[in-house]
Amino acid sequence: MTVTETPAWLSTVAREAHVRAGLVLYGNTRDLFWTGINADYMSLDRLLVGRLTQFTVRATWDRVDGLRFGDDAQGRRWAEAVAAALGSDTPAAGESYDYGGAGPAPTPSVPQRLDLAEVLAQYRAVLTQPGVRPLLVIDWSHLLVTQPAHPDANEREWMLQLGKALVGEPTQAINSERLGSGGGLLVVISASLGAVPPAIYQGEPRVRLVPVPPPSRAERRAFFDRHLDDLKVAPSNNPGSGQVSRASTVDSLAELSDQLTTSDLRQVILLSRSVEVPLAPDQLLNLYRFGDERSPWEELSEERLTRVDEELASRVFGQPDAVTHVATMIVRAWLGLAGLQHSARRSKPKGTLFFVGPTGVGKTELAKACAEFLFGDESACIRFDMSEYNHEHSDQRLVGAPPGYVGFEEGGQLTNAVRARPFSVLLFDEVEKAHGRVLDKFLQILEDGRLTDGRGETAWFSETVIIFTSNIGAATLPADGVSEGAHVDHFRSAVEDHFVRHLGRPELLNRLGDNIVVFQPVSDPEMRRGILQKKLQPLGAHLRERWGVTLAVGDEALEHLIAQARVSHGGRGLLNAVERELLNPLARFLFVRHDKLTAGRTVAVSVDAGQLEFDLHER
Repeated sequence: MTVTETPAWLSTVAREAHVRAGLVLYGNTRDLFWTGINADYMSLDRLLVGRLTQFTVRATWDRVDGLRFGDDAQGRRWAEAVAAALGSDTPAAGESYDYGGAGPAPTPSVPQRLDLAEVLAQYRAVLTQPGVRPLLVIDWSHLLVTQPAHPDANEREWMLQLGKALVGEPTQAINSERLGSGGGLLVVISASLGAVPPAIYQGEPRVRLVPVPPPSRAERRAFFDRHLDDLKVAPSNNPGSGQVSRASTVDSLAELSDQLTTSDLRQVILLSRSVEVPLAPDQLLNLYRFGDERSPWEELSEERLTRVDEELASRVFGQPDAVTHVATMIVRAWLGLAGLQHSARRSKPKGTLFFVGPTGVGKTELAKACAEFLFGDESACIRFDMSEYNHEHSDQRLVGAPPGYVGFEEGGQLTNAVRARPFSVLLFDEVEKAHGRVLDKFLQILEDGRLTDGRGETAWFSETVIIFTSNIGAATLPADGVSEGAHVDHFRSAVEDHFVRHLGRPELLNRLGDNIVVFQPVSDPEMRRGILQKKLQPLGAHLRERWGVTLAVGDEALEHLIAQARVSHGGRGLLNAVERELLNPLARFLFVRHDKLTAGRTVAVSVDAGQLEFDLHER
């Protein structure tokens, strides 16, 4: 779209204005809209009054400013038409008037402070006058009705007036002369369609619903092209960036500002002018959206990225394919290549992974390791137990209840978490236990990288990594095991069957693509030994820090713990064995000898008669 072209929604308005008796505009209606002249922008009601010039009298109404006109002449024409229809030449005594123009309003005129029912009654009167085509724009309509589906008596009064205005005269001729003269147009502007009483538009062919979207990429590009000189911006600091032309800077800003409104873009300009040092486009948009210009993704050094496989593997044993998949995702995201096979937009999450495999094989641990590597803190892995979202309406817990329902003010657990910590790994654990309606929310997240909560506030997922974990297929895995290749095929088929046949949502499977990562069972003795030794390290560190005591676990004791753990439970089985066989008896042993726990002593763990035995002695 060139800068001179009209947005599709505005073209729809212009076309339907010749056909319909009413339009309902909803969505991004509180934004600023370019007039097409220089750098002038205006509100939607003013834009419509200026564009729909085929109407001879153009008026806007809202509860605060009342009835206003484009100029004094239109106000006089309206007043005269009302007076003629009602058989009166002058307005009632004591009325105050406002045309919307500069200076004192002449008389006769139209009262400014009329309620909506009265304004609609006057609109109906104007419709009856030959040679007068009225346009009435009702603004801020989403604040007129408390419960759109259950209006009160006063609300039903103006709704009835509006309905009769849409229907028109009880007797109408359909001929060339009548059709050529045209009629009036009622435009209802609302921030959301849900706030508009359905009785206005449902089953009413005279009314057309027109959604008003945020500026398109072409519109955003045109905006930044017009205002780049007003913007303080530095060249991009993405890896490999060199000389940056004006066009590439404008393109970058347009891509990074996806789903922002014109009002947002204006505020981005103001923000750029308030910082001392010009920021690169990505830093500027990060600062505007997240309140922080720094991105942990940009702070990753090339040197550290060369060690990503090694660092992840040190946390998760025996899963080389899974580690490689995660490491590749991190490198791809750092280079800015995430999601480019789908779109040039950089609004999608940095990475999306679906971990599947038996229990206790390191799925959650790898997600935590990813968070620690990227963001320096394991707590940046925000976990959601999806078994808590197994009811149809559980999606309201994630994104917040709609207006009028309990919990609306609190927002959603997911959207609140992302707004509070936009740079994070989002772990959706045991996702197969969630209700299918809850999973539908992920379609928008994975596709657009954003989600709007019940309060109408948008959370951005463009800086997050999204990881799903699942045990789908574990229950049907042969007890005697299968080959590595058959193991992978088994779990992939189980995931496909779950999404396609069980849930009936193949589109979710398509969003995952080839990012289904199958974890191998933890059955190799050396692998299990390595996991056990790593899990005992925090215990040894605690004894040293609290009492200065050293923990010494012999090889025989390690083998005993491994033997007591169920292989089918993977690493979690080892943890259960550690708690049952080691931690519980060790706690009683240390409690009895609490006064003897002094620095320099050693707690030795051995095996005697098939049980672990403890001994406290000098080092």
